[in-house]
Amino acid sequence: MIALDMVGAVVGWLVSLCGDSGVHLVRDQRDERALRKMIQGSMDSVVASAPPSARRPLERGIAKYFRAPPTLRLDGTVSVRDALEAAVDAQIAELDQWVARTTGVPFAEAVAVEPDVLRTRITEAIVSGLRQYAAAGAMSELVHALDTAEILGRINALGLRLDGLTVPSRAAVTFTLPRDSASFTGRAAELEVMRTVGRDALEPDTARVLAVHAVDGMAGVGKTALAVRAAHLLSPRFPDGQLFLHLHGHTPGRRPVDVKDALVSLLLVLGVPASAVPTDVGILAAMWRGMVRSKRVLLVLDDAVSSSQVRALLPGSPGSLVIVTSRRRLTALEGVVPMSLGMLAPAEATELFTRLAGRPSVDAADPQVAEVVRLCGYLPLAIRLTAGKLAHHPSWTVDDLVQDLTATQDRIAAMRAEDDSVQSAFDLSYGDLSPEQQRLFRCLGLFPGTEMDAFIAAALLGVSSADAQYLLDGLFQHHLVEEPARGRYRLHDLMRQRATSLVSLDPVDEIESAVDRMLDYHVHTLLRATSFIGARIPVTSGEAPGTPPAAMPQIDNVEQALAWIGTRRADLHAVADFAAARSRPAHTIRIAAALHPYLRAQGHWDQALVLHRSALAAAIAAGDRSGEAASLANLGAIQRLRSDHLAALESHRRGRDVHRQLGDRLGEATAVHELGVTQRLMGEYAADLSHQEEARALYRAVGNRIGEANTQHELGTLYYITGSLAASFAAQSDGLVIYRELGNDFGMSFAHNELAVVCRLLGDLPTAATHAARALDLHYRLGNRHGEAYSRAELALITAMTGSLDDALADATAAVDLHRDLGNTYGMGMALLALGTIQRQQGDDPSALTSLVHAVAINRETGFRHGEGCALKETAVVLDRLAREDEADADLAAAQELHRRFGHRYALADSLVAEGDILARRGRHEEAQGPYGTGRELARAIGAPLLEAQAREGGGRALIAMGARDEGSQLLRAALALYERTGTAVARRVRELLGRL
Repeated sequence: MIALDMVGAVVGWLVSLCGDSGVHLVRDQRDERALRKMIQGSMDSVVASAPPSARRPLERGIAKYFRAPPTLRLDGTVSVRDALEAAVDAQIAELDQWVARTTGVPFAEAVAVEPDVLRTRITEAIVSGLRQYAAAGAMSELVHALDTAEILGRINALGLRLDGLTVPSRAAVTFTLPRDSASFTGRAAELEVMRTVGRDALEPDTARVLAVHAVDGMAGVGKTALAVRAAHLLSPRFPDGQLFLHLHGHTPGRRPVDVKDALVSLLLVLGVPASAVPTDVGILAAMWRGMVRSKRVLLVLDDAVSSSQVRALLPGSPGSLVIVTSRRRLTALEGVVPMSLGMLAPAEATELFTRLAGRPSVDAADPQVAEVVRLCGYLPLAIRLTAGKLAHHPSWTVDDLVQDLTATQDRIAAMRAEDDSVQSAFDLSYGDLSPEQQRLFRCLGLFPGTEMDAFIAAALLGVSSADAQYLLDGLFQHHLVEEPARGRYRLHDLMRQRATSLVSLDPVDEIESAVDRMLDYHVHTLLRATSFIGARIPVTSGEAPGTPPAAMPQIDNVEQALAWIGTRRADLHAVADFAAARSRPAHTIRIAAALHPYLRAQGHWDQALVLHRSALAAAIAAGDRSGEAASLANLGAIQRLRSDHLAALESHRRGRDVHRQLGDRLGEATAVHELGVTQRLMGEYAADLSHQEEARALYRAVGNRIGEANTQHELGTLYYITGSLAASFAAQSDGLVIYRELGNDFGMSFAHNELAVVCRLLGDLPTAATHAARALDLHYRLGNRHGEAYSRAELALITAMTGSLDDALADATAAVDLHRDLGNTYGMGMALLALGTIQRQQGDDPSALTSLVHAVAINRETGFRHGEGCALKETAVVLDRLAREDEADADLAAAQELHRRFGHRYALADSLVAEGDILARRGRHEEAQGPYGTGRELARAIGAPLLEAQAREGGGRALIAMGARDEGSQLLRAALALYERTGTAVARRVRELLGRL
């Protein structure tokens, strides 16, 4: 077989396309040999595919066609298009002369190959060789100023012109798809959707309309790669042609392809002679649709700039498939299947990077690789450019890339390779925006949060929210912002960096004005929201910084307030930090203070700790003593919730001193109150009592009733811990009345919860259950997970005493889970104590012991001595039932020692009754009479009828076991009367025992 020398002709074409930049190929023997090998191999396969008798004339015909390669040089006065047309015409004229000198037998008959098949084979052979050459890396230098797919498409057209001369009446079967990317990664779900659309386009039941798939997405996201991969996968289903047309919506240095030019290109590609192409757009469109009617054609329209550019190019009949890619959402294009292409998944991004890096040592599981693709924003173009740097710099490492990308102030500008860059791709999209849209995009670089809405955009620009929404929609259509939820927008990381870089070039006064408006918006909207939530802690009021915004979201009730803060919580923190960094401490302090009740109630204590420390630092730096004191108060409250009691004491003492220096008696009262609460948790009950009385006097002096209610609430808690149940009930009731008069739901919720505790200890279980239910309902309504956890634990204990142990177990378990989620160590200790108690009542001693031992450890760690003693008592009861008597005696003795030392009278009486139960269980009934009697008298003295009943029942049972039946029955009857008065389920048990006696 004769080897066909195709290299000269192909080089000529490339030179005519690329000008002098292609000359080096002729001079580089290595590249010449590479191209010769690739193209000759492809052309040999074309000849080999013909029948044996036709191979010789086929060789001669092809050789003649490429006999005289042009030597055109571009001088700047001749366009690339005109130069290429001249070269093609010259070669076709030579072929015409060769055909005319034959014996009259048509060329197709001489070679025994149909014209369209021959044309396809020749075209594909040339394209195949060039694709292999481009894949080897040599093509990039030749085509630095032109698109590879465009060159391949023009080369394909040369073969079609041959077919147009020999068989002008037939439209060619064309295959002009670009080479599929060997590094294509991921997108499995998107490809499956597109394959489904392609299959449906040919099904009789679904092919009633033209199938159009519109793939949109931001620059560099891989739209073209996806469309080409899908087209190659679907190509067998569309044998009448697979066409690729680059519409150049965002090609540097080129205007988007005109609709008329696009239609002319499609007709020329289909084999229509240039002399037969009409000039009227309507006639062009009709001819195009007529030529593909009843055919199965796949058309890829790449980089469309608008729906109008695409609409006239669509075939007019079903059976074909069109895939359109665009950086804009083509919402005006009717009947399309839209697909917005997002970033690669992290795993897909690391796989793409490792493929393109081309190094065996680069492992996709390497955390540094994951960091590189994260810094690339999971954007395929950015990953490709960054991996290319690694591939072409053998001395570089992945760590080097991480350091470079982390250090740069504008990562998007750092991602480039020769003339290809993420920045140039972005700049073309940015250039499509109107001046106002560009201004908004730049201003979004000033917003430190993650998600913005029309109100934030309006504040940044100083326009109405309606105008801001219109501008945001424009950015969304251009894929410069994403919309993860209705009305909420966010910037891709790389886009954010670019916006920040661009806005830094704006005039300083415009930047500062936008910052002020944005900060003012957040402060005033947050204050509006928190006005519906309320707080139990009174603070010195002051004017909010800045100017109220012209518009803010609708927040008219607590539900809307909670929803707004819930979605904006992280961004509000970011705004507070941003305000501090931009020398606006008043905004930082006010945001932190306003957000405090929500963060406290929802359990976001880690965030609150960081936020209040930032606010404190900002206040100190600005010399804002009032802001310093307020920040110390909030910081101390969170430190106490985190069981960091020593730090909380220090914060509250510092805050108290600052308030005193400022003469702020209200602030001083609150600091004193909070100081006492912390001391109570540390077992310093006398100090708490003193501080609450001092705080109450201060609150009354300034006429602050909510502060007075808070001191009553704290005194009520202190009283029940120390065993003054009647005083506790009175104090909590007084506090509840004030909270109710003020309409303070937060205060009412906690007052109801503490009243539930006191009523349970008093033995009034129906009232206790009512208070617990009301507290829980208020916590739900306020979204207060912190309070909900406490109420659930208390409700569990009440429910267990009224007979429903399964429901009680569910509530106690939920309380433990809530406190664990909140990170509330103190609350966990209390909830585990309730859970262990209920598990013990159910007879599940192993589980009870696990819960109770954990409760002992937590309460000891947090310094909550009352909880530690109660948990030790319950542990002793379980250990005794498990026949671990020595351990039980030790724990019980430790519990009683704690309660005596700290004055926990109710808890001490309870432990004495438990001691009597343990001794009676061991058969030591006479010894049990001592603790039963002491516990009974102490319970009566503190007004705890239910505990007194338990002591009487235990003593009565022990007496009966000793043979003192009458005396024992008398104690049992007294216990029954108390049980019936309290409503506990135990009454039935005692009644049945008396009946048997």
